Amino acid sequence: MITIVSGKGSPGGTTTLAALAASWPAPVLLADCDPAGGDLAPGWLGHWVVNGFLRTDLGLLSHAIATRHATAGDPATLIEHVQMVPPARHVGLLSGLRTQGQHTAIGSAGWTRLTVALAAFKTAAGHPADALVDLGRFGSATPWPVLLASDLVLVAVRPTQRHVLAARPVLAELAERILPHRLGLAVCATTPAGTREVRVALGREAAVEVPMAVRTAAVFSDGIDGGALPYRSPLLRSARRVARRLHGSYHTYAPDEPRFPAVSASARLLSGGTR
Repeated sequence: MITIVSGKGSPGGTTTLAALAASWPAPVLLADCDPAGGDLAPGWLGHWVVNGFLRTDLGLLSHAIATRHATAGDPATLIEHVQMVPPARHVGLLSGLRTQGQHTAIGSAGWTRLTVALAAFKTAAGHPADALVDLGRFGSATPWPVLLASDLVLVAVRPTQRHVLAARPVLAELAERILPHRLGLAVCATTPAGTREVRVALGREAAVEVPMAVRTAAVFSDGIDGGALPYRSPLLRSARRVARRLHGSYHTYAPDEPRFPAVSASARLLSGGTR
């Protein structure tokens, strides 16, 4: 499970995580767990929400309600709340909250149950799938169970003074509870020189770096072109390289799991059926 969080200033964490999910070399769960309200469905996938293909009432909140009487997390409960992403059919979406106040309905027990389900999530075919989790802006409502269970926690930052300064207190607080090798940077809209400057300024390695690509970023943030993926863009080319590396580093294969699942099968693996 890989989680991304950010300081103030909207550095591009959601866009970067969506690009990684779209580029992931295997079935992957994209979980919108921002307590302040999710942006993935209304942003990147807004076209599909408007057309009725994706439901915003099915996701994080519906899972919390359905499991509210459970005493422990159960990964099998999650698949019914995951929807296939039409522009990237190997991606399953756990849609986020629609309003900021809804996070109180989840509660600490709900976040703990969700964390167990995310960490052990399996596709409809029974194969383990990586989970990419967007926690939005770090704050008092950020669910620590998700952070503490993550294999890698990324702090999103841009190579600007404002974003570097915003990332410092976030990194400092995370570093008190998360081991150094599990905490890194996602440098967004950057250049090689910009990434070097951020690494020096924050004293952390960049596990993810993606270049500036305004139109491609708008696909993920605002759903332009119906959310269709411009595969030749520099941002997605870079995201593919990063996704392959992260998947190779953090995914543990089951003995009977294919190492190179066919893309055509991915939709069936995650969807759990047709809609």
